[in-house]
Amino acid sequence: MENSISNLEPKIAELIAIGASIGGNCLPCLRFHFAEAIKNGCTIQEIEEAIKLGKMVKERPINDIYKIAEDLIRREKERK
Repeated sequence: MENSISNLEPKIAELIAIGASIGGNCLPCLRFHFAEAIKNGCTIQEIEEAIKLGKMVKERPINDIYKIAEDLIRREKERK
């Protein structure tokens, strides 16, 4: 990741980019930023944590939409 767009240390910026790649479903981004994170000295544990955080952010809207869908079904069943 080009450091000129960020005041963050390259290592931190790459970890953020990994989480954002997960959240954005961007496979090329994930592959690129994973490699860049390794080049910038990130540990596998740090990368795993970034992935875990990205997954948590991504799961929130998924769980919300599932809950709404289940609520719509429940309401329709109660109407009948």
